[in-house]
Amino acid sequence: MPDSEMKTVCIINGSLRSKKAASLAFSRDLEQRLPADKFETISIGVKVRVKDHYPKTTLLKIACADAIVLVFPLHNYGLPGSLMRLLEEYYEYINSGGEYKKSRLYMIVNCAFPRPAVVNGEVVRVVRNFCKRLSLRWRFAVCIGTGPVVVMTRRVPLFYHTLKKAYADIALDIRSSDEELKNDYFIKPVIPEFVITAIRRHYERSGKMIEG
Repeated sequence: MPDSEMKTVCIINGSLRSKKAASLAFSRDLEQRLPADKFETISIGVKVRVKDHYPKTTLLKIACADAIVLVFPLHNYGLPGSLMRLLEEYYEYINSGGEYKKSRLYMIVNCAFPRPAVVNGEVVRVVRNFCKRLSLRWRFAVCIGTGPVVVMTRRVPLFYHTLKKAYADIALDIRSSDEELKNDYFIKPVIPEFVITAIRRHYERSGKMIEG
């Protein structure tokens, strides 16, 4: 049954790239589907360099959330190092006795490959194990193939109904008391794979990589 109380959602953008990064676009798309009368949304971005540690205020924002959504690009089949650092500091905060909610946790990962089901298995396993270590409630992953291409074409009518359903299911699941695990989502780009390969080669030759 859906919960009528206001839910706090912490969306963590794990990309260090510019404002045009795919991860930021996916974060904003999700946030638009979390109405203000039902959700309090907190956005956190990872940092290039942290002098000592992340401020405790940042860790408390994560700790008080009913749901945590990690949004990041796949790096070498795993999490970006900057996101790993934030999660490690959050683990240390909790391990030292810090209070926290046993939040529901979701991840939206975008990769450079058109077949997300093939390359995202390891990173999903890592995040699920992180949840076990902290007794967080793993829910499901949204794995997006060739994220920058999806960002460029996601506004086309009738495209990516599965991605839109995934966003809706995150919002619905946050407010639900259901504990049964959900299946992961795998989003393929609508552009044919050979066209994506040609685009990638063009950017590689020009030295201008599409941002993740």
